[in-house]
Formats: sequence, C-alpha cells, structure tokens
Amino acid sequence: MSQAQTAHFFRQLLLAGLLMLLAGCGLLQIPPTPQLPATSVNWVEHVRALTLMDEWHIKGKIGIKQGSDGGSAYIDWIQSQDSFHITLSGPFGQGTTIISGNKSGAKLENSEGSFIAETPEQLLYEHSGWQIPISNLLYWIKGLPEPKSQSDTTTNDIGLISTLHQDGWNLRFDRYQNAPKHPLPHKIKILSDNLKVTLLVKQWIPVHKEQ
Repeated sequence: MSQAQTAHFFRQLLLAGLLMLLAGCGLLQIPPTPQLPATSVNWVEHVRALTLMDEWHIKGKIGIKQGSDGGSAYIDWIQSQDSFHITLSGPFGQGTTIISGNKSGAKLENSEGSFIAETPEQLLYEHSGWQIPISNLLYWIKGLPEPKSQSDTTTNDIGLISTLHQDGWNLRFDRYQNAPKHPLPHKIKILSDNLKVTLLVKQWIPVHKEQ
C-alpha cells in the first residue's frame, strides 16, 4: 500500500469513527437533572402539598442486603389514596412479584401463587424474611416522616430532610429531584440492624385526577 493510500485509509477510518461517535451520542446522553429550588423551601407548605399528593406513580430500582443475602429488583409503584399496587420485576432472581391492597388487607402474587394477609409488611416478611415498613414508605418516599410516630431529622441546605430516624430505622436522603411539581427524593438509603434497603426513584410520574 502506497503512502497516499495509507493516508486515505486512515482518513476513512477516522471519519467512520467520528460518525459512529456522533450516532452514539444520542444514546449515551444523560438527561439533565431537574434543578432544585435556589432558596429554602417553606417546610409547612411543603408538607401540606405532599400530604395532599395522595395519588402518585414511581418507577425505579430497589436493592436489599441482609448479611450475605440480598439482591435488587425493578419497582413500579402506583398509589391511589390508600390503595397501592407494587410490581417488583425480577426480585432476587424469582420473577415478578405483585403486592397490592389497601387498609383492609394486602395480597401478594408470584410464581408460587396468590397469598393474602392483613398488611403488606406481613406478606413480605412471610415470603422473603425481610421486615420492610411499606406503610412508612408511603411517607418516606416523599421525603416526609410518618406523622403518627416520633422522629428525629436533619435537613440540607434548602430545608429538605437529609437524615431521618424513626421507628428504629435510619434513613439518608442522598439526592432530590424537582419532579413533577415539588422536590422529591431520588435516592433513599434505609437501614435497620443488619438490613439495608436502597431505593432509587428514576421517575416520578404525574397522576391526573378525574375532574
């Protein structure tokens, strides 16, 4: 191959590489993180707004570790007032698990069948051995303490909860996102004894109430 042919070959190779890079940019781009308020939130108004937000839908990932056991699953949680529908996809290599119910009771459905109990916590413990306070998560997932029990908190620079100790659980709110209308948690770490739960909320999806 002559020197001119060699130079032409490398120019074509470089061009092809640049085209592949540009084509891939659209796939590799990370969506910008929604900006949080520049000033401190009004905590009373913030609590009021999120308490009234009794219908919501999140998608994300949950990781659980207890001793040497653990795993992760994709989570899809739809809440409508006191009714919940939680889908765990691929939890710990066991397929899909659905936990649904309301204040009257809860149901768990997986590849082994359908099971009922008075609370989702009872169902989850019976079928996984993990004691996760799902009822408290209704508040924690929005960055609020559960209102019926005592809590100790610290806040970040704009007045949102940074750490929370409640009912024997220690929570750390690592990041917030401004979606859909209010600052809401993006990453929550929940610890108790030797159990560690990490919840990563990738999407807060608005739920529009019928007029």
